[in-house]
Parts: sequence; C-alpha cells; structure tokens
Amino acid sequence: MRGKITWIGFVTTIVVLLLLTATLPSFVDSAEGSLADSSWPKFRGDLRNTGRNENADREVSNQTMWTFETEERIESSPVVGPDGTVYIGSNDGNLYAILPNGEMRWKFQALSAVSSVPALAEDGTIYFGTNGGQFYSLNPDGTENWMIDEPFRAGIISSPVVREDNTILVGSQDLYSFYPNGTMQWDYTFDSPGRIVSTPAVDGEGNIYFGFHGSLLGVQWGELVALDSNGTERWNFEVPGIENQILSSPAVDEYGNVYFGAYDNKLYALNRDGLKLWEYETEGEIFSSPSLGPDGTVYVGSRDNFLYAINQDGFSEWRFETDGGILSSPAVGPEGMIYFGSDDNHTYSLYPNGTERWRIETGNRVISSPALGSNGDLYIASLDQNLYAIGEEIVRGVDERVYQLALPIVIVLIFLVFLIHRERKR
Repeated sequence: MRGKITWIGFVTTIVVLLLLTATLPSFVDSAEGSLADSSWPKFRGDLRNTGRNENADREVSNQTMWTFETEERIESSPVVGPDGTVYIGSNDGNLYAILPNGEMRWKFQALSAVSSVPALAEDGTIYFGTNGGQFYSLNPDGTENWMIDEPFRAGIISSPVVREDNTILVGSQDLYSFYPNGTMQWDYTFDSPGRIVSTPAVDGEGNIYFGFHGSLLGVQWGELVALDSNGTERWNFEVPGIENQILSSPAVDEYGNVYFGAYDNKLYALNRDGLKLWEYETEGEIFSSPSLGPDGTVYVGSRDNFLYAINQDGFSEWRFETDGGILSSPAVGPEGMIYFGSDDNHTYSLYPNGTERWRIETGNRVISSPALGSNGDLYIASLDQNLYAIGEEIVRGVDERVYQLALPIVIVLIFLVFLIHRERKR
C-alpha cells in the first residue's frame, strides 16, 4: 500500500510541475541572446536585421485567417511572441497584444501615436517608443513597468533593440543604451541636428550599425554609423551628395558586411571596416530595409514600384514590379519565399526566382513590414487600420497555450491510470 501511495504522490508531483511549465510563457533559451525565443521578436526579426526566418513549419498560404481593426491607421509593424501573441502599435496611441485567433488579449494606451515597432525580451518585457518621444517598458500582462521621456528631444520612430546583455538600444535624435530598469548606460550624440529612423543592427561581436538622417538649414544628408558595444564610434560612412538621408535599417551578414538603402536611390554594401564594396542604383528612393536570403541575395524595395534581388557582386538577379512604391521591408521565409507590401494596397509573396506566388488585397497602402510566425503564418498591417493574419487556418478560437497545457496532462493521466491498474492486479 505504501508503494502505491508513493507512486501516486510522485506522479501527482510530476503533473503539478508540468502544469506550471506549460502555463509559463516561453521567454527563455533564446538563440538571439536576450530577445524572446520566438519567430519574430523585433523589427527585421533578429539582431542582425536579416529579415529572414526559415524555421516555420510550412510556407505561408494565400488565405486571410482574420483581421484586427484599430481606431486609426497603422504605420507600425508586428512582432510575434513565443506563445503566438502578436504585438503592434497604432496611430490611435495604443500598443495591442492580439491572440493567435485574432482576439485582443490587452491594449495599452500610450501618450501619443505608436509608429515604432516593439521589441520582446526573453523575460517577457515589451519595449516600444512613441511619436511623442516617450519610451515604455511593459510587463507581459500589458501593465506599465516604467516610462521615460528624457533625454529624448524628438519622436521615437526607430524600433528598440534588446542586446545580449539585456541593455536596450533606442534611437531618437541620438542613439541611447538603457539598462532594463530604465537608467541610461551611454549615449552617442551628433553635433548636427537630425533624427534616427533606422533601427540598429548588432553583429556577432556586439558592434552596432544604424543610419542617421541629418538636417540643417534645409539641407539633408545620410550617414551610416558603426559603434562598438560600448557606444564608441568605429567608423562613419556618409552618403555622397545632399537630400540623401538614410531611413532604411541596415542588415548585417555573417561576414560582417552591411547593406542599407538611401534616398539617392541606391542600395549600398560596405565591409566590416566601412569601405564600400558596391552600390546598386534603382529608379526611386529607398525607404525599405533590405533582407538577406539564405544564398546571400539581398532583397529591397524602392519607390520606383520594384522589389529588387541583388547578388553578392552587386548585380541584379531580377526585379518584380507592383503598381505602387514599396516602402515595406521584405521578409524571407521557408524555401526562400519572399513577402512584402506595396503602396498598391497589396501584400505579395514571390518565389526565389522573382515570379509571383500570390497577392492579397487590403483596403489601403501597405507600408508595414511582415512578421513571420512559427506555424506558416504571416502578419502585416495596412493603412486601412487593420492587422492581417495570412496563412492556413488550423484552429480558430482556441489559444495555442491550451494545447501546451493539455498534452502533458493527457500523457501523465494515461501513465497514472496504468500504475493504478497495475497496483490493483497485485
């Protein structure tokens, strides 16, 4: 009898532990340091801003699973949490957390519009900025942890970056690094006025790369700045000429080469020391941020209505024309499929050779950039105030965590029944 009680007690303990494990958010064991362990925890998906995630279960199909409407237009882009929750800001001043079935989990009212894309830390903290120059840290349940509005003298359009040491990079008129409690670690300031729209990229050694949009007495220019992990300048590449600002976010490949677009219509490739490898000229300004394919191909959109595929030597492999400018930054998914939005009100998917797989129409321009989920789903917003969930619908109306909870319970209950049956036979 004592043996039977011991076994039942042991199994009960296992059940409790599994229940606790299943109900906790999966904000640990991130391959990206202190970013959340999810398919798309920040703008451009990872620290190097590659815009690529090939680990989904399948390619994205051309079905709209659901739409979620906010109160004003959406200029922000979505990110995806470990449990499939989608986070996105809106010009209505809210940051929204939306369940995988399209229902709202919570919303947080900020002091001004949210164009910045949130970043998710491995401990569940959510960071984002506002157009009014406030920077927020939220708890996983959407309650405010802290908010700071100093030392920002401009809006925060650039998206935050959570580094491996838990510090957070934030761009405004200058670049700042904050500790998780909201105190400043360091700042990198510019001698001339301007702003940072570009989201910083961080390479494997901790070096930081971002674009600066300078503006003085009506003259505008662009600089690509490289810092070490402590905020000390390594080098600075200035785009030739005037009116050539950099709003594009740089992408860094595994060799340390840096790719970015500028308003002189060109895509640039620099080596890790800031020396130009090549440039490729389109026929329109480049606001879009480049993505990196698995074979090193660079994909970028232009206001000339084309999405370009540029090889590692700086030559065009192909270009795909839409009926509007492309401000959206492309994402590369499983099998090298490419996804992006256009000012022609459509979201597109292309094969790696540049031919069209599908397109989905929205109610307005799509300047938002797509985020890839882990189940072959894609999330992208339109200026029609809606967030779109695209992909093959498997289960509606059921939170994915229910399955995470139910599976271990079923397994343990089966094991418990087996033990009881065995004891009775004795």
